[in-house]
Amino acid sequence: MLHGLAQLRAGTASADGLCTTLSGTTLEGVREAAVREHAAQGGSYGALAKATSVSRVTAQSRRDTMLKKDPSAMERWATGS
Repeated sequence: MLHGLAQLRAGTASADGLCTTLSGTTLEGVREAAVREHAAQGGSYGALAKATSVSRVTAQSRRDTMLKKDPSAMERWATGS
């Protein structure tokens, strides 16, 4: 999780690395930042679903809902912005 957080802050996280970060943390801000960056890099709903242990339809719904909102304070903390 710390490695993924460092990559998010540095802007060097890959889509695959973000999936690893998602599957390894329960910190909401880190997860939100990873999901947002995964989407920005064109990450698939299927990969997101696998990383978060939910169905593809659930991953799609959660990501789409989150992307409609501004980043939370914890998400901004996770990315260092």
